[in-house]
Amino acid sequence: MPETETIHIDSLAYGGWGVGRINSKVVFVGYAVPEDVLKIEISDEHKSYAFARIVEITEPSPKRIPAVCPHFGVCGGCGYLNMPYEEEIYWKTEIFKKEFKKIFTPKGENINSFSEKQEIDIKICSSGDNYLNYRQKIGLKIYPPHIGFYKKLTHHVTDIEYCYLAKESINGMLREIRSLLSKKPWKDAVLNSLSSITLTDAGLKNIIFGVKNNPPELNNFSKEVMKIKAADNIFFEFPDKKIVTAQNTVKRDNNYFTVNDKKFSYDLPTFIQVNKKQNENIIAAVTEYLKDVTAERGQNFLNALDLYCGYGNITLFLTRFAANITGVESSGFSVKLGEKNLALNGIDNIKFIKSDVAEFVSAANITRNKKTYDLIVLDPPRAGVKGLVPKIAGLCPEYVIYVSCDTMTLLRDLKIFVETGYIVEKINLVDMFPRTFHLEHIAFLKKSPNK
Repeated sequence: MPETETIHIDSLAYGGWGVGRINSKVVFVGYAVPEDVLKIEISDEHKSYAFARIVEITEPSPKRIPAVCPHFGVCGGCGYLNMPYEEEIYWKTEIFKKEFKKIFTPKGENINSFSEKQEIDIKICSSGDNYLNYRQKIGLKIYPPHIGFYKKLTHHVTDIEYCYLAKESINGMLREIRSLLSKKPWKDAVLNSLSSITLTDAGLKNIIFGVKNNPPELNNFSKEVMKIKAADNIFFEFPDKKIVTAQNTVKRDNNYFTVNDKKFSYDLPTFIQVNKKQNENIIAAVTEYLKDVTAERGQNFLNALDLYCGYGNITLFLTRFAANITGVESSGFSVKLGEKNLALNGIDNIKFIKSDVAEFVSAANITRNKKTYDLIVLDPPRAGVKGLVPKIAGLCPEYVIYVSCDTMTLLRDLKIFVETGYIVEKINLVDMFPRTFHLEHIAFLKKSPNK
């Protein structure tokens, strides 16, 4: 038997880890709840810290609750199903504030030296009662006969019949697809040819089958799926990333979903925000801020720039606040989709440009005397914009709105923005992904008048 230790969990850390100490060494424990007393086994030891797994819950925390999902602790999806949602929100906020202070109070200096404010306004927008069955998109892996999600930190598939984070309509689709693929002839002829299944419902029910090869039965299978009315559209994605429409029952004019008062065309491979309500809350936070800023300025912005704009999820909502808007996106498909969205909504003051963001910003710095941007919005991938911050700041926007899905890269980049002359006015945390450790963040920055 491996050696075990007893530990008391004091707090939670970024990544959802429970934190305790053994002989002054910090130990991170998966799926722990503050105030748990646990028997643990060290799985990965370093000089000043270690990672461990739970062997036995000796004294469960009074805050620990039974997980609603039987796969919790095995499936890599959820991290906080074992505590009340309000406890999760408390710790998400505390973890962010702690990481923020690490970045913005180096060597004991006051945060004032970085932000020119005594205190940054940090608040969180929770999901309220909608912390389960909120996802309007899930991606399932296939390893016959299993259909499900990867186990935590592995590429082994856990078989999933029902996901407690997915909308009920998506679980209904999953149930129908699993039933079909468990029967002949589809079990032998089709299941072994699939690598993944993506299910979405943003107003239309869509299925994307990731296909390893193209068996002749595939088309008949898609017709069978449509026959039982499991979806509105079915698509096949092949190994070369080519996507084809297999079945379509929706008139093209109606093939769109809505976010607030805007229409967005649904064509694959459209990226859909997983949490519709919280996406709308992000857009509301951005537009309310811009409403206040333009009122304070007494005028709208002349030129706004939206970097990593995708198909225009935020871009379309900037039209009220800027005379001219440029959206920059590297995906040609997303740019074409964005242009469709402009036509759908009758918008004529937005221009989408297909370009690598780094290349666009570098070129804009060279030609900045020809065109300036007084507002820049950016929503980069999880890796952030580390090397680009000076070049973005070099365009001298009066205001910057930075939307991020990663705490660490956001704080790293904000520090560089502050060092180049910006004030972090406030940060909104949006719980886009309840019952996981992930958060969406919106940082609102203003050019310092003293720089």
